Amino acid sequence: MGRVLVLVLGVLAVPACQRQGGSAPLRISAGGATFIDPLMQKWSAEYRRQQGVEIDYVAKGSGYGITNVINRNLAFGCSDAPMSRSEWEGARAAGGEVLHIPLTLGAVAIVYHLPEVPELILSGEVLADIYLGRIQHWDDPRLAALNPQAKLPHLPVLPVRRAESSGTTFIFTEYLSKRSQKFAEAVGASKSPKWPVEILGKEGNAGITAQVKQTAGSIGYVELEYARKNQLSVARLVNAAGQAVAPESAAVTAAAQAALQAPKKEEPYSLHPLAFSCTDASAAEAYPIVGVSYALLYQKQPAESGRAIVAFLKWALQEGQSYTADLGYAPLPPELSRRGAELLDTVLFE
Repeated sequence: MGRVLVLVLGVLAVPACQRQGGSAPLRISAGGATFIDPLMQKWSAEYRRQQGVEIDYVAKGSGYGITNVINRNLAFGCSDAPMSRSEWEGARAAGGEVLHIPLTLGAVAIVYHLPEVPELILSGEVLADIYLGRIQHWDDPRLAALNPQAKLPHLPVLPVRRAESSGTTFIFTEYLSKRSQKFAEAVGASKSPKWPVEILGKEGNAGITAQVKQTAGSIGYVELEYARKNQLSVARLVNAAGQAVAPESAAVTAAAQAALQAPKKEEPYSLHPLAFSCTDASAAEAYPIVGVSYALLYQKQPAESGRAIVAFLKWALQEGQSYTADLGYAPLPPELSRRGAELLDTVLFE
């Protein structure tokens, strides 16, 4: 979940940070999550205007970001899912510790195409059964019970998933696993889950958005800005406190504040000091499918390019947060921005 056209080559051919010619700006190659892409494109334009440094960001999914950071094809990557133990251990063997720097908070919106139903309420349990193939028509009694005033059509429910390794899918499946034991056993939280039934896959948040927009009866999960920009219908979700909540900025912040107070006992969050699960938060005001987009970078960095990367990420944690709300994200809590900057201070320049 790219608007800047870039060419990414192997690390042996082109450095991840480079200057082209005597007066050209320093270029930093980055990529990964499509979730953060609208914000990253805004940041790239503003940072070039202010600092003369180009951030070339390719949005191909969190799995792409993780793999290409580990292989040093990117100066930094972005992922909405923290590195798993196997990814973390592989990175440490290849180049040392990889830092996870939280950059923004965002809601995973549930979008649907039912022109005759302008408002829809869903629960995690019902949503899980849709993606397990257990609810096949929009007038199913469980949907009708949540929406007694709606005129639900007898139309097939057509779920859409991400086709590639995706941090948004990780956030979505983590949430469903918390709300449905059947889903946890059959699918579980994963960037690339094995779905027990045939579900149409589309590349990126943009791919799901386009499919839902053009297909009656379809339902999918995307970062909120994609839903807003394309004027898709967005469901409210029943949260852990029993409240039907829309994916608004205040509800995202409430989920993050609750997550910061919760103990981190499970992987992958326990592996990384600033990684947090924000799904299914207990706060009454919280939207239940909230994720964090992280920048991933090796702790050991080349001197010139490493300092440029750290400077950009610190800018994103501070001034960059002022651009989040207009694009449907929520700014990081000040404490988390401060802790992110402190973690960047541990980068070692070689």
